[in-house]
Amino acid sequence: MKIELPHHELGNSLSLASALNQRETKREYLNTPISLTNLSRLLFAAQGRRGNGTKLLAPSAQEQYPLSTFVIANRIADIEAGLYQYENTSHSIVELEKGAFSERLEDAALGDQPWIGNAAAIVILAGNIHSMNKHFSEQPPLNMRGERYHYIEVGAVAQNMHLQGTALNIGMVLVGGFNNEKVKTILTLSQELEPAALLCIGNV
Repeated sequence: MKIELPHHELGNSLSLASALNQRETKREYLNTPISLTNLSRLLFAAQGRRGNGTKLLAPSAQEQYPLSTFVIANRIADIEAGLYQYENTSHSIVELEKGAFSERLEDAALGDQPWIGNAAAIVILAGNIHSMNKHFSEQPPLNMRGERYHYIEVGAVAQNMHLQGTALNIGMVLVGGFNNEKVKTILTLSQELEPAALLCIGNV
């Protein structure tokens, strides 16, 4: 099932300087749902398309765009709990599986990270590192350079989300400490996709 997301324009917002100054990691969240509109704005900031073109808001080496964006909805208004995938061509999310996933992802974390289980939603960035290494195979170190570009893009996407979250007064923490194979199994990711980051979000 495909769910069209509300309009993503933020309207009156913090200045960029204010967002940069106020941005900070937040690991504790209120037990209230995030609106579908705010989820829409966060996903657009992450991987939205600029205007009517093919370029995304975050930069990508030679416009390869290796990332796929998934959402674990726990407390999102107007949608059921479950796993979704963001489609930027239609600015919508596609339901992949209903159910609770946050606690399972918390179990896949390295060390004690309760914010994973407590988050209203988790945005997962997963990328095709193999395709990037292949595309940039002639750049030294041979067959390895693409991985660097992939992780640079992950960082750019995460920062976009952090700044948008700051403007919306939504707390967020970037999680990189997790067991990759466990996360791939939980999300049933295709073989070519490698989970790179979990962004836990919630009202504060």
